[in-house]
Amino acid sequence: MMGLLFISSFAYADQMLVPESSSSAEPQELQKITLQINWNHQFQFAGFYAAIKQGYYKELGLDLSVRAWQPGMVVTDEVVSGRADFGVGYSTQVADYIKGKSLKLIMSSFQYSPMILLSHEPVTDLGQLGGKRVMHSDNLQILGVLNKARSLATEPIVSVSPSANLQDFVTHKVDFYAAYSTNEPFRLKQMGVTFYTVDPKMYGIQSYADLVVTSEKLAQLQPAMVQKFRQASIKGWSYALGHKEEMVDYIIANYPVVKTRDALLFEAQQTERFVKTGATPIGNVEIAKLLATASEAYEVGMISRSELLSFKPENFIFNDSNYLFTPEELNYLKDNPVIRVGSDPDWEPFEFVNDQQQPSGVSVEYFKLFEKQLGVKFEFNTTKTWSEVVEGAKKGEYDIYSCAVATPERKKYMNFTAPYLSFPMVLIGGANAPYIEDYSHLNGQVVSVVKGYWSHEFLTKYFPDIKLLLVNNVQEGLEAVVQGKAFVYSGNLGVVNYSIQRHGLSGLHVVGQASDRFELAIGVQANNPVLLSIMQKVLANVTQEDRQKIFDKWFHLELVQRLDTAQIYKIIFVVGLVVLLMLVWGLFFRYQKNKKQDYINQIHELTYASLIEVEKFHTVWASQAYQALTGYSMDELLQTNYFTMADKEMTESQKHAIARQVLGGNAWTGEVVGLKKNGESYSVELTLTPQKNIWGKVTQVWATRVDITDKKRIEQLAILDDLTGTYNRRYFNEKIVEEVNRSKRDQKTLAVAMFDIDHFKMINDHYGHQRGDEVLKAVSDVIKESFHRSNEFCFRMGGEEFLVLSSFKTEVEFMDYLIQLKNKVESLKIENPLAREPYLTISVGAGFWTTEEIPFPDQIYHSVDAALYEAKANGRNQVVMTALKSE
Repeated sequence: MMGLLFISSFAYADQMLVPESSSSAEPQELQKITLQINWNHQFQFAGFYAAIKQGYYKELGLDLSVRAWQPGMVVTDEVVSGRADFGVGYSTQVADYIKGKSLKLIMSSFQYSPMILLSHEPVTDLGQLGGKRVMHSDNLQILGVLNKARSLATEPIVSVSPSANLQDFVTHKVDFYAAYSTNEPFRLKQMGVTFYTVDPKMYGIQSYADLVVTSEKLAQLQPAMVQKFRQASIKGWSYALGHKEEMVDYIIANYPVVKTRDALLFEAQQTERFVKTGATPIGNVEIAKLLATASEAYEVGMISRSELLSFKPENFIFNDSNYLFTPEELNYLKDNPVIRVGSDPDWEPFEFVNDQQQPSGVSVEYFKLFEKQLGVKFEFNTTKTWSEVVEGAKKGEYDIYSCAVATPERKKYMNFTAPYLSFPMVLIGGANAPYIEDYSHLNGQVVSVVKGYWSHEFLTKYFPDIKLLLVNNVQEGLEAVVQGKAFVYSGNLGVVNYSIQRHGLSGLHVVGQASDRFELAIGVQANNPVLLSIMQKVLANVTQEDRQKIFDKWFHLELVQRLDTAQIYKIIFVVGLVVLLMLVWGLFFRYQKNKKQDYINQIHELTYASLIEVEKFHTVWASQAYQALTGYSMDELLQTNYFTMADKEMTESQKHAIARQVLGGNAWTGEVVGLKKNGESYSVELTLTPQKNIWGKVTQVWATRVDITDKKRIEQLAILDDLTGTYNRRYFNEKIVEEVNRSKRDQKTLAVAMFDIDHFKMINDHYGHQRGDEVLKAVSDVIKESFHRSNEFCFRMGGEEFLVLSSFKTEVEFMDYLIQLKNKVESLKIENPLAREPYLTISVGAGFWTTEEIPFPDQIYHSVDAALYEAKANGRNQVVMTALKSE
């Protein structure tokens, strides 16, 4: 498939390229494009401003203008309508796409969200938000916090549309104010205003921010232009982060800002950690994080369960596989079918020449993948030593380094991609070598290093007093230690481990480790930016699965430390002395140890703890409390995949998102439902904490739990009517506010109806209350069956009164539907001998409003209640529609 895509890309390039004679006749006309931002002009959008300032867009034939944001503006609407070509929005755009908006995700400016809530008082319990006014723009992180808060609050939370005016918070017009941690807190400190913060990340709510999208139509019609915009924007962000003060002054000079220069500088410093995190490329988007974002959208009610299950993030991401490379890059690949690789022929397992005289090793495996995608041949060095390769690279004899550290010396003639391998630099010593805590302790000692390796350059530059023994390869350097020619060897742990095992070198062990690591990347000649861009793209395109396969094939990082006889005698002697000394304190330490273990065991039991290995996600240890909770024995747990014990409502995509986050080294916390051995369900607040080995790889996960089964049942009982299973009046008070806001936000109509069972008292009087309860359940079943869509809610308001919230296209359609429902109730033929009608009937008071007409929630309730009263006064068994509209 990748080969087919590559051929298709060349076909497109041939169509787009123009012969030199015609292209040089007149200057290229720039294509005007627009970007809609989602807040005031500030450093939050510095990457785009920088690309404009530096001419990155113009270099690619584009002329970008940035459109100012206005309160009430919805970025996705601007993009889908075509009023803007691109838009910067919140992570709620994931839900917008799932709900059917024609969007394509281009990049993420921020790898995680700096969104917080500002508060006038400390918040120790989210229930404090009850009855408070919260100004926000339906950002997913804030909606997640509000969703958790509603389950704890005793009063409804009032949402207020954003004004982008911080004075609304300062003057206490609102109680809580959604803000970026990079922005408003500094401004408040400048004003001397006391404030507190609520960080969604503290409650397990975290996702992307500032997602950059375009319309599906534009992506289909002009994919090459979209790719150019992305390329220039990422380049702009790289420039902005490296020139913060310059960009702040540029923003002030060219855009209307509402912040001081100091505030912008503070924002610039804070923004970098959100845009560029570790080795993650700027603008990067991961499917697992999108799935997690979609799950959060489901939790807050933005999407339904079926919509979550049908979400395919790969379809949301702008698919530029046919346009991964620019025409210039495609031409380069076409003109350069063979690329010369400066590789080390004797650096196992990273790269070496095998017994068949063929290039082999980790980097070669990566480059085989690159060859399939690029359609070119990478020609590895197989004869020259590494020091000869370095000299040749300086002269331009090699196009790239396949696997090298980006040292200051090499950066003089090479540019480097993001690292794709990382290992610690260690010291390897003989039997008598002590542990070396600081490299300065080696001053005056002989250290063997391979000539031209990073360790050679590192020690030469930072520890000039160390005597270096330069060798040609790793084996020679290790043998120098064994033979006593060198005190220790300095090098890459992965290579050392491989070499010791392969060549059977004994009497060697790790005696020290540097804080610096071998961050191995691909180097490209500094005068070849086109090839650098190509290599960065194909490297970023390597899947995690392929990376893991390569790692597992070449690395078994179990460094065996062999001890000789003299070393054993010394150890026995030292241990003997220690044992004699420790006997005096033995009882005390044993007591402390037992006490500590008892404490740990108590914690494990209280938290229903278990330990999970990540290869098959099987439990390897479980507390007695967890075994009792699940009903499984230890032997049964050892044979069971952990995720199979989750409730069936947890989707495979959710499980995958959780696994990806934990395997990435990040803890995960959330509420989950599990299944006991007998099929019963239980609810816990689960925390998964990854455990890494010395190489930084996640091997096990601690799972700790808080049993919230009773809490969940209580929460459910708190919002449900016991008799009918409909929602109760208390939950209506919360939901009506949400539905009014959602209808206004989504430009949807709001349809509300209140039902009353006619002459219900007569049924109770004639048949008794048991029969009355049966009638209530029968009528409520008809109502629930008629209003069962995901955006419809049914409530029992008290006694024989019910209310529904829904949405219909027209008032006439809603009226007809209610009449049909009224007739369905009558068709139940429930006899009511004391009433005028032979069978049970209902009266209905209803209201229908378009987006612009929706009144306040309390007006809605009173208006349909009045309409119901009118229906009953006019003789019952009818539907009356209120005429109330908002002013």
